Amino acid sequence: METLQVTYGIHAVDALFKRRRADVRELMILEGSRVTAVNELKQRAHQHVIKVTEVSAAKLKRVSGDGVHQGVVAMGLPRPEFSERSLEQMLAADKEWFFLVLDGVDDPRNLGASLRVADGAGVDGVIIGRNRGARITPLVAKVASGAAETVPCIRVANLARTLRFLREAGVFILGADGGAEVTIYDSTVDRSVALVIGSEGKGLRRLTREQCDQLVSIPMHGSVSSLNLSVASAVMLYELRRQRDQFTE
Repeated sequence: METLQVTYGIHAVDALFKRRRADVRELMILEGSRVTAVNELKQRAHQHVIKVTEVSAAKLKRVSGDGVHQGVVAMGLPRPEFSERSLEQMLAADKEWFFLVLDGVDDPRNLGASLRVADGAGVDGVIIGRNRGARITPLVAKVASGAAETVPCIRVANLARTLRFLREAGVFILGADGGAEVTIYDSTVDRSVALVIGSEGKGLRRLTREQCDQLVSIPMHGSVSSLNLSVASAVMLYELRRQRDQFTE
């Protein structure tokens, strides 16, 4: 018997249909729904002979685990898992790599938001510790708004060891640290890079910090002392994207 995974929310289900339509086994929609996006998903499911079931709001709430399902839930095969071996295979290709590394980030909403930002900035993969990081849950996929299907989330056993491997492969390791004198705008990145960000309130762990080639901060000009994780990720990733694009023009 197949093990099926829940995906809910319009954007998350839409991305699932686009990326892994063959893995979808059933689409559940709110009975009587007049939401255009929901009915478009229903039509696409019918076109590809995917089972469609109209169910009550109570059933959708139960299946989604009280998630904000927006009237649609898909049941499908689990997402592919990415590990250290996957990372090794990726780095065998001759290209300039762009990674986001999350150190000790265990909040599913932060992971989902970071995946969404990573997709927008063109990141090749998000690396997270297997034992100290959040997993890709239905909530993460919903918050990621489709990015859980487009950005590989690479789970590793030892983050410090993985960073060391990346450095040996020629990837520049840039760590986010609110106390760093050098800001992200002072950095110059013209090659493969991995941006490492720690959890809110704790920051980078010592062993992680020791593997960074450089620590950078975001300049704060107001009264607050820091930004939340996903906003900080967005600021830094888009600045790194700008720098990389500048050097490839």
